Amino acid sequence: MVRALFILIFSALWLNAYSMDREISDLMGKKQYQTNRGLINILMKDKHAYLKDGEADLQKITKLLDENHLLDLDFKHLRHFKLSFATKQRNALLFIKIVKEVLASAGYSQTLTTKATRDESGFLWEIELVGSKMVDPYLLVSQFQKRGAIITHIKRKDRANYRYDVDIYSAKVKSLTPPIGKEVRLPKPLHPYWIDIYGARKVKIVSMGGNRWHPYIVFYDRNLKIVGNYTKEIKSYNITIKIPNGAQYIKIADLYTLQNLKRGMKITLFK
Repeated sequence: MVRALFILIFSALWLNAYSMDREISDLMGKKQYQTNRGLINILMKDKHAYLKDGEADLQKITKLLDENHLLDLDFKHLRHFKLSFATKQRNALLFIKIVKEVLASAGYSQTLTTKATRDESGFLWEIELVGSKMVDPYLLVSQFQKRGAIITHIKRKDRANYRYDVDIYSAKVKSLTPPIGKEVRLPKPLHPYWIDIYGARKVKIVSMGGNRWHPYIVFYDRNLKIVGNYTKEIKSYNITIKIPNGAQYIKIADLYTLQNLKRGMKITLFK
């Protein structure tokens, strides 16, 4: 009985270690991993510390490799490179918005789509970017995690081509979450305002003096399906709108230009 238990535990530990080695090899590329395997084993002598729920903790692993300059991300000159993002969930709108937010946080606001497919396995989005350095995997893992999305696997196909598998089941877009019943001041926007309105039934929006606001408002559910909208071509100063059933987010902008909101706005949610 004891012998069988020992064998079972040993087998589980061996499988975890093997899975960890394979994960790191995929992340770094086989050649880069083999070259640095000895150093990696020293740095990760307690491999259990790099597991989370029995799986490789990619946030800890990418941080360790990044801090020890083992990811080989620099190019010799400015060049085109590719990133692929895949998810088993089929919600393409939410997935693309979250990926764009993550890339923008890394300084990449302009992307060129080279492939977008949705089938029974989920959704795949391939893009091309330009830079002198590959996007840092640790930064991407961290930024996805901030939005409730989890990178489950990273595959380095070559120095200029990476694939990320992402679980967005619990993901949310980056948004402000004002407390119900409290007026909140919003600064001058660089992008449309995204507000989490879950639990509210009405919203009051006030345009600050000096603005020339022509309301452009869209309500979305948690999967970014549009459930309502409101537009007005005449300049407005404040409006109160009933929130459609199922709405999770509201996007607030101007019909013509965000420069019309240069003084910012105020928003209040009501139950």
